[in-house]
Amino acid sequence: MNLLQLRYMAAVAEYGSLNKAAVALYMTQPNLSGAIRNLEKELDVKLFDRTNNGMVITEEGQDFLKYAKRILGEIKLLEERYQKDFLKSFTVSSHHYDFLSEPLAYVAEIYEDDYQDFQLIETTTRQILESVASYESDLGIIYLNDENRHFLTRHITNLDLEFTSLGDFQTRIFLGKNHPLAQQELISEEDLTTYPQIRFQQEKTGMHFDEDPLEINHYQRIIYSNDRGTVMNLLRASDAYASGLGIVNSFMREQIVLVPLKDSPLHTLGYVRPKKAKSSAIIDSFISQVQKSLAEFRDYEEN
Repeated sequence: MNLLQLRYMAAVAEYGSLNKAAVALYMTQPNLSGAIRNLEKELDVKLFDRTNNGMVITEEGQDFLKYAKRILGEIKLLEERYQKDFLKSFTVSSHHYDFLSEPLAYVAEIYEDDYQDFQLIETTTRQILESVASYESDLGIIYLNDENRHFLTRHITNLDLEFTSLGDFQTRIFLGKNHPLAQQELISEEDLTTYPQIRFQQEKTGMHFDEDPLEINHYQRIIYSNDRGTVMNLLRASDAYASGLGIVNSFMREQIVLVPLKDSPLHTLGYVRPKKAKSSAIIDSFISQVQKSLAEFRDYEEN
C-alpha cells in the first residue's frame, strides 16, 4: 500500500465514479479500476460496491477512508509547510461556547507574523473529535458528564486522542429576561416541563453525542439551531429555554438570565488533542487564555 493508492481511493469515494475520478487524477479509467482492485486484494476487504449508479463505498471502505484522509491531510500539511510563502493556520473546533472568542482574538494578534488563518469552528461533538483526529483542527473543546463520559472516553481513545480537563461546571438554564422563571434562584427540571427547549442540532447518532446537558422530555416542544446567535435571539423573543455550562463572558451576559439547575451533576469541560501530537506555543497560549477566561467567569459568579 502506498500514498498513490490512498489518493486514488479518496478520489473514487469523493466522485462516486471511476470515470470522474480518473479525469480528476489525469489517468485512465482501467488503470484506476485496477489500482482500486489491487488495493482491495492487498487489504483483503471490499472498499466499494460496483453498481449501475457508480461506486458506492462500503462500511469497511468508510473506515479505511477515515484513516486515509488523516494520512493524506498530514502529507498536505507537510508539503505546504515548506513552501516559501507558507503561513501556518490555527483551528479550534468546539461546542457552542461564548468564552472562546477572546482567547482566539488574543492569539490571532500575538501570532499574526507566523499564522495566516485563525478559525473557531462551532460544530457537533462527532465532527469535533474527527476533525482533531484528522489534524484538521489543532484542538477541540467538549465536555464530559456522567451520561456521556464512558461512551465518549471510549470514542476518544479509539481515535487515539486524549482529553484534558479545564474544570468542572454545573448546568445552567438559559432564559430571556422576561421569562416567567427568570427571577428564580434555582430551577428544577419539573419547572421546565411546560416550556419549549432550544437545542443544538447533532447528527442522529444517539444521545451520547448531544451538546445539551438536559434530555428531551416526553412530548416536549423542541427548537433546533446550529447557531449560537440564533439561540440567544430565540431566548429573548420567546418563553423557550436552553441548557449548558453557562460560561458567558461577552455582552450576551446582559441580554439573558442564567439560573443554576437544581441537583445538577458536574460537567467536566476540557480539550482533546491527538495523543502523539506535540504541543506548540500558540496552543499553549490559547489554552492559557481559556483558563484565564474561565477564572474570570468564576470570579464573576462568586461576586
